Amino acid sequence: MTSLEESTGFLVVRTARTMKKALDAKLSEYGLTTSQLTVLNALAKEDGLSLSVVGKRVYLDKPAITGLADRLEKDNFVERRRTSTDRRVIQLFLTNKGSNLLQELDEIATKVDQQLVSVLAPKELTEFRNLLNCIWEGANNSN
Repeated sequence: MTSLEESTGFLVVRTARTMKKALDAKLSEYGLTTSQLTVLNALAKEDGLSLSVVGKRVYLDKPAITGLADRLEKDNFVERRRTSTDRRVIQLFLTNKGSNLLQELDEIATKVDQQLVSVLAPKELTEFRNLLNCIWEGANNSN
């Protein structure tokens, strides 16, 4: 292994891609991707967010979030509405179909995650998640 392949960032990205691929395989049965699921999840937490806020919450840029919203709207999982105060601002709302699907997919995502982390003892998993959050916070507070 090269020093790059031994770096923490490389190992985290490699692991994240593998975990995403496993979840995407399950979600493909529903015609969805993990990115689309994260958008639905963000709206479940707070419905009616603007496209730009959704993008920030799921760490995607404007073109990416617009494309995701297009596909989700086409499949009737979300609905776009313009705000009455500023017609330039577009809000996204979960439809009943999107909300119902999200409940089903939440269980699937949880099972996939549990399968993938089952190699760790519960205490190790808690510590691992705490360490990842610590790295995340440190990286985002250093800007």
